[in-house]
Amino acid sequence: MRYYGFKLGTNVEEIKENAKIELRHYGYDNVLESINSYMYQNMKNDRTFLVYREEDNLICAIFSYNEQKLSFRNAYEGILEMLQDIFGIKQVKVEPFEITMHQFMECFLECKRRRCFDYSNRIIESSNLWIYYYSCMNDTRPFPYDFKERIISEQECEICSIYHRDFVEELRNIKTHANVSEYSGNMVHYVISSRSIEAASEMTEILVQNLLKANRISSRRMEIVSEIEPNIFKKNNHFEEIIENSYGGVIVLDLSEKFGYDPVDYVMASQYLEKLIKKYRNQCLFVFTYDMDHPGFAYYLLPQLKRYMMTVMLREGTGDRNAAVDYMQRLIEKSEYSKYAGQAQEFMALFLGNKFSQTDVLRAYEQFESWCLNKNVLKAYDYNLSEDFLLDREENEISAYEKLKNLIGLKIVKEQIDNIIAADIVEKERKKRNGNDYQSSAMHMIFGGNPGSAKTTVAKLFSGITKEKGILKSGAFVERGGMDLDGMGCVSAIREAFLAARGGVLFIDEAYAMKSDTAITVLLQEMENHRENVIVILAGYNERMKAFMERNEGLKSRIPYWIDFPDYTTEELTDIFKLMIHEKGFCVTDDAIKEAHYIFEKVRNIDDFGNGRYVRNLMERAVRQQSVRLLSTSESVSDIQKEELFQITKADIQMLGEGEKKERKSGAARKELDEMVGLTSVKTVIHKAIAKHKINKLCMEKGLQRDKASLHMVFTGNPGTAKTTVARLFAEIMKDDKILSTGVFVEAGRADLVGEHVGATAPLVKKKFKEAQGGVLFIDEAYSLCDGYDNGFGDEAINTIVQEMENHRDNVIVIFAGYPEPMQQFLDRNPGMRSRIAFCVEFDDYSVEELCEITKLMLSRKQMTITEAGMKKLKKNFESIKDSRDYGNGRFARKMLEEAEMNLAERICQMDETEITTEVLTTIEESDIPDVPLEERRQIKKIGFAY
Repeated sequence: MRYYGFKLGTNVEEIKENAKIELRHYGYDNVLESINSYMYQNMKNDRTFLVYREEDNLICAIFSYNEQKLSFRNAYEGILEMLQDIFGIKQVKVEPFEITMHQFMECFLECKRRRCFDYSNRIIESSNLWIYYYSCMNDTRPFPYDFKERIISEQECEICSIYHRDFVEELRNIKTHANVSEYSGNMVHYVISSRSIEAASEMTEILVQNLLKANRISSRRMEIVSEIEPNIFKKNNHFEEIIENSYGGVIVLDLSEKFGYDPVDYVMASQYLEKLIKKYRNQCLFVFTYDMDHPGFAYYLLPQLKRYMMTVMLREGTGDRNAAVDYMQRLIEKSEYSKYAGQAQEFMALFLGNKFSQTDVLRAYEQFESWCLNKNVLKAYDYNLSEDFLLDREENEISAYEKLKNLIGLKIVKEQIDNIIAADIVEKERKKRNGNDYQSSAMHMIFGGNPGSAKTTVAKLFSGITKEKGILKSGAFVERGGMDLDGMGCVSAIREAFLAARGGVLFIDEAYAMKSDTAITVLLQEMENHRENVIVILAGYNERMKAFMERNEGLKSRIPYWIDFPDYTTEELTDIFKLMIHEKGFCVTDDAIKEAHYIFEKVRNIDDFGNGRYVRNLMERAVRQQSVRLLSTSESVSDIQKEELFQITKADIQMLGEGEKKERKSGAARKELDEMVGLTSVKTVIHKAIAKHKINKLCMEKGLQRDKASLHMVFTGNPGTAKTTVARLFAEIMKDDKILSTGVFVEAGRADLVGEHVGATAPLVKKKFKEAQGGVLFIDEAYSLCDGYDNGFGDEAINTIVQEMENHRDNVIVIFAGYPEPMQQFLDRNPGMRSRIAFCVEFDDYSVEELCEITKLMLSRKQMTITEAGMKKLKKNFESIKDSRDYGNGRFARKMLEEAEMNLAERICQMDETEITTEVLTTIEESDIPDVPLEERRQIKKIGFAY
């Protein structure tokens, strides 16, 4: 439909005198109602007419007609003819001017309020005024889109030098190929990409003005549809009626997705729009707009349209300062401040740089009004547009930078933060001097480190520092977990997080929980789009963050900074403990501090140690323990003295249970070692090694010069000589004597230390050393690391072990174990190995008598006995196998005993239940002892060879 307004040069009294009909038959004492009723009853179809107001000897009127069935001339002249013949109205004071459907409805509503018409519903239907029903609804958004109408201005816009050459060329092309026929037609449709809605709107306005002038479109009404929701394809959306109502006009579709939705949600919406556009492509001119940085669902729709309609791509332009000033002057000339257009150059001097896009100038123009008023009218304030807006803060509050400096430890982190701040301040100055010509670097970061190493705390302080230093504007701190930004809805979640963090820091903890490619891709897009106003900090464990960075090459290129957060030292953990106690208003005794220090030294090397979190949990537990202790010694809480109420003592400090094994009583390991059968020389060496280390430590504490000697060892001996058992007890003894902090025992072989490809071996070795921190790393059959050729993966493992032995000489003891002769070959494999070995401990084979003692000890632990005859046979077995290759020492004794128990069980099962007593169940007899196979006795032992 086409909608028009015009004004008739007459009044009610003249109409009463000149009317050829009895007006009262059509309206009760209301001339305007009479005109409307008569015209409606006698006018031909496909058109409507209403008069709605009399003012200053003028009658205001509107009319509409179906442009697909009537021409403007036929519709308008038919109306004039009836008005002249029936009502004697001959003069048109204001010629018809096209109006929007909304304007037509406003006039219709005024007519209804003045009671000038009784056929409201029929007028609504005949004029296709479907928006009337929605104007009565309370819903502020009745359609799944925003719908606006504009009348294309007749004012001709001049071409500015800032416009893109393709846009200028198309405007010239439109002018050159103007339509000279009386019929309009759409040779092409248009796609406009820009960086702002303002730029797209301005380009569209100029484009359709030129199309209208060239008779390429016949209607001056332009329908604009934006904020489209994905459910637009549902019924009763009236979208098709918008198109039908704009025959010969312009439909502008903004393809940006509505906030809260993802582009992928628009597949069905795109298919729906595609069908309508295909249907009406020859009746309306379509202009598609999108933000080139956020193209919305343009990718889903536009490629499909190119199959059956020709589209011309137009984009916003850029220019130098002169072009920007010229463009600004044209914008001002079209505004109510046109008389100040000569100040365009002075105003643009506030914006630095030599290159400007249309969007840059349009956004600057938004500030012109306030600048112009202040300069020319108020003249009262300094107005500096170059100063960024910063949120205010309390002047007396300690600055975020000072808080960072006051944090305990983190020396390397603080230095890196200082360097980053300095670099960005200089970057901002470069940007300030060169404007948009200078592309500043991003400041996105990775915070890598273990739990409780203050990553979140530093990130919060850093967000405050960015505001204080003028790096960012708001200092906002938004925290999200990687899991929060993954899975369904990740696109919206990520974009909403960036919106919330605008002007500040977006902190994504455990970023590697973002597993979907979609989430990572959108994260990268938003990091680039918001590089000027959001700093992203990705945080998590170092190793897992490194693996995450390999997921997408874009992560490496967009994140220039990696800050490694080290674990706190024991002294730093103790200082944090004292600080937390003080902040809680408590005091702590020296003994309690020493106990806490001992605990931190013991647990800080446990996997997933919580650092500062562990300290806080320890402190809170100490407060709870203190409460229990005080109530247990006082009849009433009121009896507790104030100094006791706020004092933490050694009795309140207890180790937390996370990551710890149930401990044995101190000294139990040493007692167990001393009680082991045989191993006299081994025990002597172990005790001397421990004593030497303790004396060295005591001398150093008293200021005497001593080298920090290592305690790395080699255990050589045949299988079953208790090498592993002694190593495990040694680790526990070292912990009991406070030489090692945890006493953890980590056992490793070739499979645990040698990788399957280049670059995989060193990380495996370092991982084992990390597991063994504060304890013993036991490498059994160490010679298996030696390859049959040089420079293999095994040699890489050995070289890395030598390096880590030196790096961890104070907190890891390495014990290599294996046969004597191959172990000598292993020690010669790397020149630095022997110099790092402090003790070589030889484990002799057990004698027959010692094996018998071991067997008795095993039986006693199981609450079992052996007959004298059984022991004689077992001893004979030991003697017969002693010189064979598969002697096995203690393992052979255990094997004999296990087979004897199975034979005992089989024998008891054949007995009558009345014969089975406790003594029978627990006694090994001679018949239960197995015979040694002849072939095992004949195998001669080859001492020293690995097999």
